[in-house]
Amino acid sequence: MPQFDATIKHIKDGVKGFTVKAAVTNIEGWEATLEKSETPGVKTLVKDLEHLKKLIQDEKPKGDQIKKLLAKLGKETVTFAGKSEGKNAEKAKALGEALAHMADAPEEKEEAAKAE
Repeated sequence: MPQFDATIKHIKDGVKGFTVKAAVTNIEGWEATLEKSETPGVKTLVKDLEHLKKLIQDEKPKGDQIKKLLAKLGKETVTFAGKSEGKNAEKAKALGEALAHMADAPEEKEEAAKAE
């Protein structure tokens, strides 16, 4: 999964550096990658990514709903990482922690609502 580093970088840079188009492209890449996995819990992740994609493309995105879903995705990703094996398990855990941290950051919540 080559998108770990790019996704984590975008999350750490904050929503200001991540356009809706770039976010959708990134989400679609993750959906394609995850759909190939047979790890338990992957279907929930894909479903939640689809929901996130819809939320960020909404004419009037709701920052609170996006924040809540990012927190859920973070938790699910950490859990998914715990069930995974191989070199990407640690990267998946770091990605999940980054998502959860982004959802908890107060300035990110406000910027997410403005940027979208």
